[in-house]
Amino acid sequence: MFAVYLPINGVAGALHDIAASTGADTSQLQWVSDAYVLPMAASVLSAGVFGDLYGRRRIFSLGLALTGAGGLVAALAGLLGNGATMPVLWAGQAVSGLGAGLLLPTTLALIAHAVPDAHDRGRSIGLWAAGVAAGLALGPLLSGGILESGAWGWIFVPAAALSFGTLVCGHWWLPESKSPEGRHLDWPGQITAAVAMAGLIFGVIEGGSRGWTSALTVTGLAVGVLALAAFLAVERRAAAPLMDLRLFTSPGFATAAFASVIALFATVGFTFLISLYLGEVHDFSALEIGTRLFLFAGVSAVANVPVGLLMSRVPPLALLTAGLGLGAAVALLFLQVGPDTSFLDLAWRLALFGVSISLMLTSVTVVSVNAVPRNLAGMASATSTALRQFGGALSPAVVGSVYAVGLTGDGTPTAAFHLALAGIGGLLAIGFLGCLAVLATGLRRTPGAGLPDA
Repeated sequence: MFAVYLPINGVAGALHDIAASTGADTSQLQWVSDAYVLPMAASVLSAGVFGDLYGRRRIFSLGLALTGAGGLVAALAGLLGNGATMPVLWAGQAVSGLGAGLLLPTTLALIAHAVPDAHDRGRSIGLWAAGVAAGLALGPLLSGGILESGAWGWIFVPAAALSFGTLVCGHWWLPESKSPEGRHLDWPGQITAAVAMAGLIFGVIEGGSRGWTSALTVTGLAVGVLALAAFLAVERRAAAPLMDLRLFTSPGFATAAFASVIALFATVGFTFLISLYLGEVHDFSALEIGTRLFLFAGVSAVANVPVGLLMSRVPPLALLTAGLGLGAAVALLFLQVGPDTSFLDLAWRLALFGVSISLMLTSVTVVSVNAVPRNLAGMASATSTALRQFGGALSPAVVGSVYAVGLTGDGTPTAAFHLALAGIGGLLAIGFLGCLAVLATGLRRTPGAGLPDA
C-alpha cells in the first residue's frame, strides 16, 4: 500500500514543475492525477472477484507488476520532451492505476483471512492504513528531493522499484487465499461500472475546462449516468453480482460506503488544491510544497497506529464521525489562509487535517469490513474501496473545476482556493451529520443481516 500511494501526493507536489516543463493547463494536470485514480477505482470491484476466484496472492502479484511497469512508462514520459509527453504520462499513470486497483481489495481481503477476529483486525487494518498514509506523506518529500536536481520523470522510479521488490517478497512469503463459493465473473457489471465512472469523471473535468454545455461535457455525463443506471439494473438481476446491493441493507456498511466517498474526495482534493495554491501564490519549489504536504500526511501516518488501537475501545463509527467533523472544522480554518500566512500558521492547520484523515480512512475500512459476514469480506472491501476511489478520482475534477471557476473574472488564486475549500468543508460536514444521525439513533443490526451466507 505504501508503493501504491507513494505516487499520488508525489505527483501532486510536482504538478507545478510538470506544467512549467510541458505547458500543460489545469485540465491536463487534472488528468495526470485522474489517469491514475480512475483506473484504480474502475478495477477495484473486478479485482475483488478475481481474487476470490483465482487467488488473492496471484492478483496481488499481477497488481504489483502493473504498478511497477506503469511507473517506468511514466518515468519515460519525463524524458521525451516533445508533444507525446502528456499522452505517455497519462498512459503510464493509467497502467499503474490499474495495478493499484487490483491491490486495494486483495490486500484487505488477505488481512480479513489472516485475522478472522474482528476485534484484532482493527489493529491490522490500522497498519494497512499507516502504509497508505506513509506513502501519501513521503511521496511529496521524495519527489521534491528528486526535482531539486533531476527531471520530473524520475519521481516515478521509486514506486516502480518498490512494487517490483514487494512482488518478489510476496511470491516467497505471502500465503494464497481464495473464496470461490458463489462468486462468478460478472462482465456486464464490470463493464457498466467502469464506463459509469469514466463517463462521470470525464464529464466533470471537461465541464470545468470547456463549459458545462459543451458537447463533450454533456456526452460524458450522459454516458456516465446511463451506464450507472445500467449497472444498478444488472446487479439487481445478476445471479452472482459484482456488487451485491443487499450490502447496503446493513446500516454500518451503508454509512461507511457514504463516508468512503467523502473521505478520499477530501483527502485527494485537498492535496491537489494545496499543491496548486502553494505553487501559484507562494511560488514554492516542489521540495517546499512536499515539506508542507508532509505535515498533514506525516501526522496522518503516525496517527494511524494509535487510531487502530483505539478502535478496540471506541466504536469505529464514532471515530469515523469524529474524523469527518474535525475535517470539516479544519477546512473552514483554512479559509483564513492567504499569501501572508506564516509557516507555523499553516503547519498547525495541516497537522489537524492529518489527524482527521487518519480517523476517517482507518475507521471507515473497519466499519465496512466488520459490517458483513467474513465470507463477504472480499466483496465488502472491494465495494467500499471502489466507492472511496471513485471519490478520490472525482475529486481533482470537481475541485479543479471549482478552482477554475474561482479564477474567472476578477478572481484571484486565493479567492479560488477559498471557494474550493469551502466546498470540501461543506461535503465533510454533510458526511459528519449523516454519520452522527446513524450514531445518535443507535441503529444496529446483526452484521450481514439479510445478506447471503457462504
